[in-house]
Amino acid sequence: MRNARRMLPVLAAATVVLSACGGSLDPNPPLGFGPERVFTDHREIDIGWRSAGLDLTRLYGTLYLPPGRGPHAVMIIHNGSNRWTRVGWNALFALFTSHGIGLVSYDKRGVGASGGECCPYREPFYFAHLAGDLIGAAQLLVDHPDIDPARIGLYGFSQGGWVVPIAAAGAPERFAVVFIGSGPTVTLGEELLYSELTGDADCMPSELTEEEIDAALDAAGPSLFDPVPYLERMPQPSLWQYCVDDTSIPVQRSVGILQSLVATQGRRFTTQLFADCNHTFVRGGGVCQLEGVRVDWWDPLFGWLESVRFADPEGP
Repeated sequence: MRNARRMLPVLAAATVVLSACGGSLDPNPPLGFGPERVFTDHREIDIGWRSAGLDLTRLYGTLYLPPGRGPHAVMIIHNGSNRWTRVGWNALFALFTSHGIGLVSYDKRGVGASGGECCPYREPFYFAHLAGDLIGAAQLLVDHPDIDPARIGLYGFSQGGWVVPIAAAGAPERFAVVFIGSGPTVTLGEELLYSELTGDADCMPSELTEEEIDAALDAAGPSLFDPVPYLERMPQPSLWQYCVDDTSIPVQRSVGILQSLVATQGRRFTTQLFADCNHTFVRGGGVCQLEGVRVDWWDPLFGWLESVRFADPEGP
């Protein structure tokens, strides 16, 4: 999780473009919706908003919409840990907009054009600040005429397993669905230890067995941030996708927590596991490997989004 190479998984044919500066060179770009840029297959609007957290940090990003007028569903993306700027238009985004779903990608706080401090993940309120950034984005989006305010969702990858539930539980009226890829539901301390034990933290495969790793986790126990209190309060239907060979997070423990909450509290969690892939869904991928052919996680995702009536009812 701490590795700076963690990123949103993309289609094999897609190119992820990370903005060099994250947005306008103006140190204080205006808040709200900027001018619309119209392309044959989508529309782009630069946006700015204040975090819903107590610090009222300014955040900046880009809203990508389908070419036709709405109202459309839209998902706000939390890319993961470390210093991520907004993701540029790519094949993954085109796939979402072809299903009538817009996306918001933004400069993480303390990065690019956004204010605040990036990445002090051990500080007690850091994840809450990140969740406030997501809620603030949703508060802006409801005012756009081409966005359906009843169909705003959250898309979290990796660190999103901790951050997105805080936002979803804290503002249930703002978010209709939640999608998480490779998101931990164990505590922060357990994930950090797991990454050390597997060799993921240093991108060097470990020689420890699964049994030895499990024993070490059991001995250490939970520590630092715990997402379960927020998971217990999440009312939205949510889909959690994992690869069984993930060395960054303890997948089976994370899935077990979700399944326990389904059984004991009736939470609306759906889990999907994919074989022979790593943290970023690379088929046969090793520790920290980012490039390669990815398993098809997007068709199951869109099938689920249609089943919960979030995707465009008329289809792509």
